[in-house]
Amino acid sequence: MTKSLLIILLLATWLCVAVSAQIRENFVTIDRLRVHYIESGRGPAVVMIHGNAGSIEDFEFGVIQRLSSNYRVIAVDRPGHGKSDRPTTANVEYQARLLHQMLSSLRVHEPVLVGHSWGAALALSYALQYPKEVSAMILVAPAAYPDAGESRLLQALAKPPVLGDMSLILGKAILGRQILRATLIRAFSPQPVPEEYFKRVASSWLGRKQLKAYLDDESSLNASLKQFSQHYAEIDIPVVILTGDHDAIVSAKENAYRLKSAIPQAQLIEIKDTGHEIPQTHPESIASALRLISSTSALATSQRGGTSWRKFLKSVGND
Repeated sequence: MTKSLLIILLLATWLCVAVSAQIRENFVTIDRLRVHYIESGRGPAVVMIHGNAGSIEDFEFGVIQRLSSNYRVIAVDRPGHGKSDRPTTANVEYQARLLHQMLSSLRVHEPVLVGHSWGAALALSYALQYPKEVSAMILVAPAAYPDAGESRLLQALAKPPVLGDMSLILGKAILGRQILRATLIRAFSPQPVPEEYFKRVASSWLGRKQLKAYLDDESSLNASLKQFSQHYAEIDIPVVILTGDHDAIVSAKENAYRLKSAIPQAQLIEIKDTGHEIPQTHPESIASALRLISSTSALATSQRGGTSWRKFLKSVGND
């Protein structure tokens, strides 16, 4: 092979990688709401669902970049978070239905759902509502069961008719920059909070719309979990649960391990010296979870193009 031909091949490879890693920003209107999402890569669909508070930015610190060379990765701003609109009420069941409508409009069929924290509750609700339309789930530091220690202040602030300008002012004080930093330190511990991440979320989480969405989501989740957590045993798709051994936000014992017991075929990975923010601190764990699914489970054949998830994941799992 000549030197010039080798250079051309290397440049072509670099260009292919650059194109596959390009992140595209989009909006789609569903149920008269503008939903913001980003997309990167080609292949079977992997859908990323952030927690509370949160946004698609949570997956831009390594997860999307690692997966987009082999998958079509879609990350969504949940209603009221990031740049997405929010209706008057939007419990987790509604948000699952909205996500389903959105994915249908994008012709996404049988995706792997990756849900972090509150987003894992949404993924679980989606799988229960549309059991034949999900290939697998990766649940990261999942909030899967009612939290007996729910903040009464947040609950009171979010209940109508109290939720108004005054409560949002109080909410902004609660989630002000200093307290936000302290909360993130607890969430990331024992790892440090990346300064770039703090700067980005401090400018996006403290807006009026985002605060209202946070408070609404925080106060409504328990009631929903009490209802659908009783049906987890009905889930019969491959599930991988990722949890940190130092999670100070969502109890691993009361959520991840309990969920593992409820879903017979679920597999659990505990990541050592790790807190709640696994997508940012251990993005490679999500890629590893996809490989684990491919090596242990026969996933359903995609309805589009006859692509077998199992066959495809096995091919990339050996990379």
